[in-house]
Amino acid sequence: MEIKYTLKKLIEILGKNQFALLLRIILDRIPVVIIGKDHNEIDNLLNGLIAMAPHRHEYVFWSDFIENDEYLSLIQEEENDFNIPRNVFCAPPNATKHLFDKIEKYKGWIIGFDVSNGLTKEGVIINFRKFEEKFLVISIEKNDFKLSLFGLDNNLNLDFEKKIIEKAIQKTEIALEKMKRVLKKRIKTPPSNEVMTAIMRFDVEEERIRTNIFIQEIQTFVHAGIRSLAILSRIDLLRELGFNVELSGNTLLQTIDYDEVDPDRIIQLIQAEYGINFSSCIKGGKIVQVGDRIDGFWG
Repeated sequence: MEIKYTLKKLIEILGKNQFALLLRIILDRIPVVIIGKDHNEIDNLLNGLIAMAPHRHEYVFWSDFIENDEYLSLIQEEENDFNIPRNVFCAPPNATKHLFDKIEKYKGWIIGFDVSNGLTKEGVIINFRKFEEKFLVISIEKNDFKLSLFGLDNNLNLDFEKKIIEKAIQKTEIALEKMKRVLKKRIKTPPSNEVMTAIMRFDVEEERIRTNIFIQEIQTFVHAGIRSLAILSRIDLLRELGFNVELSGNTLLQTIDYDEVDPDRIIQLIQAEYGINFSSCIKGGKIVQVGDRIDGFWG
């Protein structure tokens, strides 16, 4: 299915700051509730948001699973195996009328509500707050989106998410400029202005390049989290066995060979993805002794 709300389109509509907030919410697996009066628009936006989490496995409520027991089984499978992709659950507007009767927890969900037939935005929010304290609401209002946080700090650190956006834009511009430069050098006799303009247009390619760069950055971040999980789980085990072992944040980043974020963001990623808080394993300040020993584990 062609995605209407592409990465570029969402950034254009929301602006970089609001898009960064949305990305942070999705990466943290906080529920996203879409509310609007156009069934197709809700579906389109829902698909666009799912595409922002390329590292997750998608399950659709009322299609891939219906009953709560089925849902809990999927959750249990994820919790039992850290080697499989984390899940993203979605509920299109044609299925949400059954949602509250079946499901009680919504971590990692993206949900669409059509309020054109009796439902109200306020009613949806009141009902959802019975199940979740923290979530994001996206209201679709005349081709514009309004983001509202519930139970969440408005001062979330979005430095990493903004960095991803800038990288996707800058690397795309560099790639397109190289392509145009090569073409110009190969054209010995310039065609008409209309033909030249058509040749130099890379609208479709621009979107693909930008999306590929975005996906690559997200995947690299997630893989850094997986490497962190491997080392921090060992540190945590040693601590449980009575060893007073800590790892400095700098050593952690050096060990996983990733310096795009601060150590806290890696800890937050692991907690969101795997439900484990390793903050007690990290020591601020200078590198502790175990850090030098761990470097050798990675060859």
